[in-house]
Amino acid sequence: MASSRKFRSLNKLESIPAAFERALGVIRARVSVSASGFAPASGAGGDGDRSEGSDQAFAIGVGYSGGLDSSVLLLLAAEYGRRHGVRVEALHIHHGLSPHADEWAAHCRRTCQQLGVELHVSKVSVAGAGQGIESAARTARYAALGQACVARRLPVLLTAHHQDDQAETVLLQLLRGAGVAGLSGMGEGERRPDLFGADVLLARPLLGLRRAALEAFAAQRELEWVTDESNQDTRYRRNALRHAVLPAMEQAFRGCAPLIARSARHMQSAQGLLDDLARIDLAGCSQDGGDTLMVEKLARLSDARADNLLRYWLGQHALRMPSTAQLEQIRQQMLLAAPDLHPLFPIGQFDLRRNAGRLQLYLREGAWEPQEVRINWRGEEVIELPAWHGRLIFGSCDGPAIPEAALRRSVLSLRPRQGHERLKLAANRPSRSIKNLFQEAAIPAWRRPSLPLIYLGDELLAVGGIGTDCRLLATGPGITLAWQAG
Repeated sequence: MASSRKFRSLNKLESIPAAFERALGVIRARVSVSASGFAPASGAGGDGDRSEGSDQAFAIGVGYSGGLDSSVLLLLAAEYGRRHGVRVEALHIHHGLSPHADEWAAHCRRTCQQLGVELHVSKVSVAGAGQGIESAARTARYAALGQACVARRLPVLLTAHHQDDQAETVLLQLLRGAGVAGLSGMGEGERRPDLFGADVLLARPLLGLRRAALEAFAAQRELEWVTDESNQDTRYRRNALRHAVLPAMEQAFRGCAPLIARSARHMQSAQGLLDDLARIDLAGCSQDGGDTLMVEKLARLSDARADNLLRYWLGQHALRMPSTAQLEQIRQQMLLAAPDLHPLFPIGQFDLRRNAGRLQLYLREGAWEPQEVRINWRGEEVIELPAWHGRLIFGSCDGPAIPEAALRRSVLSLRPRQGHERLKLAANRPSRSIKNLFQEAAIPAWRRPSLPLIYLGDELLAVGGIGTDCRLLATGPGITLAWQAG
């Protein structure tokens, strides 16, 4: 009996690469090279070393912290890349929050050298004011990962989230009183420009695997990894769930994590149906492609259906989701007010207004006025820019990147659009007008005035929400630049 159990366990471990292979096949099928706009980095994977069926433009970035989960992910991705002729690069974020951060980066370099994978380390600064350290670190991490993916022409970013992470996420959302969207947990693949500031596919190929299986696989393959001491701090809510709540639930309800993950998949299906319904209602309540909603038609929907459409519509405009109570206030103010009134509801920097029988979003009067701001960069990691309601985030990477010397000797300036500017995002693509790039990125017209054009001296370096001009990047170590609104 013991040998039979050992044989089954061995089969499970051997199935992990197969499960990863299947997940990557699904992810790869979702990537549209023409839509992503990413080109392979120069010199990466020439035709002579590509295996049959390989796709040079399908390149993988792996979020690699050096911990157990991401170490397994990197090994699987590296082996997959060798089998299929796919370029794989590791991306490590150096937060500087731990005294061991430099040691972890050094460990990642050694591991990547052993695997033959190129490593890119980005240093970020985490300021927790108004967010909390967990949220601030997450924001900084994903912004840096997005910048690295754009700079390295990596259309897909893999993270090492697994089934136990999914269970924690769903329980956290449940304890926040979340609805269907929150209880859907994490998807296996999604585009999150709100996280990355770029059109990168975020994929989680280990989401169907338990952490215990990853631990056993890592032991079998004799992997080495680092341990983040902050993961033991139960003052953080996720750690409290991981170390106190879920173990107790496992004792009382064996195998509860897979069951919670199954519920998340049911919620994802339900959310998909709600989104389908919202798209139908949007087509019936808007005549201008979704920029505005017609009050008369919105009022004919049930409260639940109107709330569903409003959530979807605000989400399409990349705005923070209002609470259930706020949605009720929106409906009461916008749909029930007398026809001669012009109610408004503040949402972030914007006002939702009713005008001529339509709901429309407007940048709040006085919240922002176009003006040039000039900066002398002296090595700061974050520069707050209240005049533009955002901040510039600087990181470091191995390239392509902005030459540090050029940043230090030239003035950076943030300017409003004049109407004739052009940007070249990739070496193999022509320069495009900013207007066309905004349209291609589906950035609504009312948001465009608040996105700065960033100049290095007299040359247009980058555009907030769009990216950096490749003509101003150089090979070798340098600086990344990201714009973060809010």
